Amino acid sequence: MKTIKYLLYTCLFAGSILFAACEKQNIPVPEPVSKLVPVGSEEYYENLRAYKRSKHPIYFGWWGGLGTPGSPETVSVIDQIPDSVDIVAFWGGMPPIGSHNYETMQRIRQQKGTRFVITSFGSGVERIMRQNDPQLIETNVMQAIDNVAKAIADTIALYNIDGFDLDYEPGEAAEINSFFGNRYAVNGNNPHVLRLFQALGKYLGPKSGTDKLLIIDGYSHPGVEPYYSYFMQQAYGSSSPSVLQGRLQNYGLGECPPQKFVPCENFENWWRDGGVNFTDPQRGTIPSLLGFAYWNPTEGPKGGIGSYHTEYEYPNTPDYKWTRQAIQIMNPAVR
Repeated sequence: MKTIKYLLYTCLFAGSILFAACEKQNIPVPEPVSKLVPVGSEEYYENLRAYKRSKHPIYFGWWGGLGTPGSPETVSVIDQIPDSVDIVAFWGGMPPIGSHNYETMQRIRQQKGTRFVITSFGSGVERIMRQNDPQLIETNVMQAIDNVAKAIADTIALYNIDGFDLDYEPGEAAEINSFFGNRYAVNGNNPHVLRLFQALGKYLGPKSGTDKLLIIDGYSHPGVEPYYSYFMQQAYGSSSPSVLQGRLQNYGLGECPPQKFVPCENFENWWRDGGVNFTDPQRGTIPSLLGFAYWNPTEGPKGGIGSYHTEYEYPNTPDYKWTRQAIQIMNPAVR
């Protein structure tokens, strides 16, 4: 339990925005499968879960404001997540086990097929290693990495959630000197990063034999592609298909297949307008999130799209209007 406790305290920490409560009513807005049957019926949820299991471009979001216990008397952020969102990454904390928001999350998982993952920077993973194995990390860092991978997997099992997202930004000031930062890289290769994905890959991702997700976001690293489920690329402010194509090639290191590539927009900055101006060759100037939705790599269909601080978009009218439009573009409702 000590290992799990340290992980929970350190794995989710940066940039959260804690919503106290939402005043709008929690009225479902129809999405792709909801055109077939009445929203809220058991048939609707069966179709929704089947849609989530099917092969399709996903919608992913980093959600802040989900770490509070919540209350049955108050509609909170977690209640408002659109039904057709595929993967939600906790940004800033998970709700306590047994709390109202925790039980709501589990209901959403079971009823709607939405998957939830935890996010950590590489420096956060290192802090867990130092807390759990302060002596081992100085003598056998690779074994300490194996141990922290098991701790992450144990925490995912304890919380009954769906995977792990490494926010990999090795050149940033807070990250560069960590074991997973550029300080330990030689010609772009950091053996600690590869070992982490090899170790996590035993429990999560496509090599694990489970349905658990292993995600990398920000940058990628040579050799880790076989182990990750998706590469969520922070394509913030991308303004054209050629920019997105370049990001797949440059940030994916020529290794990321198109079906694992998920470009993401920054809704902390641009939630009102759905992103920046995006020049689409057929549609002219449109919001960049919608441009991401229409775009596909020259190599084949993309894995999906996403957004950072997706919860910022709730106050739009209708709520989450850009998220919902983007999902409809990628996965049109059956009429």
